[in-house]
Amino acid sequence: MRGLFIAGAALFLVPGCGSSTPATTDTDASGTSLTTASSTTDATDPTAPTSTTADSATSDTSPATGSSDTGSGTAADASSTGVADTTDTNNDPDDPLDCGGTVYACGNGEDDDGDGLVDLDDPECTGPCDDDESSFATGLPGDNMDCKQDCFFDGNSGQGDDGCIWNLRCDPENPGANIGCEYTGNNNCENESQASWDQECIDFCLPFVPPGCDCFGCCIVDTPEGEVTVFLNSDEDGECSLENLEACQACTFNEMCGNPCDGECELCFGQDELPPGCDEAECDFGDPCESAADCSTDWYCLQGCCHPPPPG
Repeated sequence: MRGLFIAGAALFLVPGCGSSTPATTDTDASGTSLTTASSTTDATDPTAPTSTTADSATSDTSPATGSSDTGSGTAADASSTGVADTTDTNNDPDDPLDCGGTVYACGNGEDDDGDGLVDLDDPECTGPCDDDESSFATGLPGDNMDCKQDCFFDGNSGQGDDGCIWNLRCDPENPGANIGCEYTGNNNCENESQASWDQECIDFCLPFVPPGCDCFGCCIVDTPEGEVTVFLNSDEDGECSLENLEACQACTFNEMCGNPCDGECELCFGQDELPPGCDEAECDFGDPCESAADCSTDWYCLQGCCHPPPPG
């Protein structure tokens, strides 16, 4: 059992996790990402209260293997306590982390919810495309509130750039109950969800997915009472958090397009401490890291692993 979690959380049955095909990200000769966002949600919505525009939306990226510019391929050893330092912005508002050119609460270098944890050190921050440090919801108006979900972690709602689709109405755990997408289990569910494991979706989305989550925002949390699945954006009231798992909706983990946390030294979703004897995090996608300084230019460090800059 790793990490410290809240007792009394509601328990749900979680399907077994399968392996995923390693991901790659297409780049041009200069290293600039070729993925183009096509979204039904504008991530630069001025109604997002803590968002500011970054100086540049252009990212100098490396392939999705996460190899660093230095070629070392590994981060410095973690402390002997086994606690992974995942600080990305060095707690500095003058050194923000952007999502497709916009800076949100989880990349602005500030402790927005006052819990003593800044940006990606906060377990409620699921990446730089997250404008709410206090809950698992992204806080972006309309973000991932569709019945047919696309890649949850790319900072936009729409299948145009990722080819991913997962119909919440086909999930018997009913994760869409609070957003008007209740489970129906209609006869077309198998066909409607087929794209969720197409190679286009897997290649695009998996590099952004934290260990313990799938491509569609379903994450597994290990508690003293057992595993709990959490659909990250199912709580309109913003109460679903690590401290209040009972406010979260359950979900079915997508085995074909997911990043299961099943390694001996992986830093799983919701955890801040590596298992005993582990000096650095084990990463299925991207190099191990203690901070963004251990990653390629414009990549970020989350749960001990380097992730490429999301298109937003």
